[in-house]
Amino acid sequence: MRRYQSLRRRSDFARVQRRGERQVGPLFVFLATATRGPSRVGVTVAKAIGNAVVRNRLRRRVKAFLDRTAFGAAPHRDVVLIARPGAGEAEFAAVAAELGRFFR
Repeated sequence: MRRYQSLRRRSDFARVQRRGERQVGPLFVFLATATRGPSRVGVTVAKAIGNAVVRNRLRRRVKAFLDRTAFGAAPHRDVVLIARPGAGEAEFAAVAAELGRFFR
């Protein structure tokens, strides 16, 4: 069972992008804002990253990392992860290292 929920509505993504704090890494742009409800994550991977296989593999790697961390614990926040060019070719260790720096 996942410790977090997914952002699903476009309005939720837009709210986080408007109000969230931004951090930029080599593979992802992180946007986060505090929330009263449970922690939620949205992952955005544009077609520029690669074909459907590459984009879905990157999403699965992000979800695998989040399943192994205590992201759902307080403080609760909504997070949008936007993949940057080069993220699709990155190894899982590189993806996990960058996500680990952000979720610390």
